[in-house]
Amino acid sequence: MFDSNPNPIQDGPPNRQPNNPWAKRPVPLVLIHDGGGTVFSYYCLGDLARPVWGIANPRYDSGEPWTGGIPEMATAYLRFIRQAVPRGKIILGGWSLGGLLSLEIANQISKNPITYPFDVTGIIMIDSVCPRMLTQPAAAPVVQHVLTWGVNTREETKEKVMRCFAHAGKMVKEWKLPEWEDTHIKNRPPPVILLRATDAVPIPEGETGMSRVDVHRHDRLLGWGGYRRDLITKVVDIPGHHFNIFNEQSNLDVATEEIRKACLDLETKFGAISTAPRRLLP
Repeated sequence: MFDSNPNPIQDGPPNRQPNNPWAKRPVPLVLIHDGGGTVFSYYCLGDLARPVWGIANPRYDSGEPWTGGIPEMATAYLRFIRQAVPRGKIILGGWSLGGLLSLEIANQISKNPITYPFDVTGIIMIDSVCPRMLTQPAAAPVVQHVLTWGVNTREETKEKVMRCFAHAGKMVKEWKLPEWEDTHIKNRPPPVILLRATDAVPIPEGETGMSRVDVHRHDRLLGWGGYRRDLITKVVDIPGHHFNIFNEQSNLDVATEEIRKACLDLETKFGAISTAPRRLLP
């Protein structure tokens, strides 16, 4: 489906705008795939008014595991990002696993600024749950979520997606969250805006418990405060549950609008305060 990287998703406005020749080019947004390995969901988004690139799992077809885990993936994805945006400002983001990979990518950039000449304006996590919290006891039994498929989905596609999910789950459990030096602003995490789904994932009839992604749904920060209290700059509630953010049009419309606004906030409002200690904003 996505056998090449990077994937151009949206072109954004033209480089030169006749009515405003001094207008700055919007910061490009790079969206990293979710646990299923593809960037299909990001093509469903409405206009984000900026260049948007997608990074899919290049091993989606082969099924080859990433023996180096999430850090190895991030290093490989940085090469793809440089093909799309050779240098300068970028916004990173992604749904679920994509948010975790964005954090790892930003950390590698902060530690290797010569190799990776990027200025990470910020990160947009789309319902990404802190994996450190997922290892803690749940208040109710954890129920395995059963994916739903379109009527035309091929068996081959289902197998590849499920294989990617299995590999992703293993890597997330083994992932050591990034450490930051904090000696300089470039060595701290960039501002992070968290889009948080408000609903719990429905449980199959006859079962009790909750989906693993909802173990800490009651926590507005989805567990990230247990990693770094200053990581999340802003939390925005969006309708739907973890698995239908991009499936239902009404949810998708809100997600598009909030991602668009989050990009603008990271370009303007939060860029100015990134050098100071952060507090969570409403």
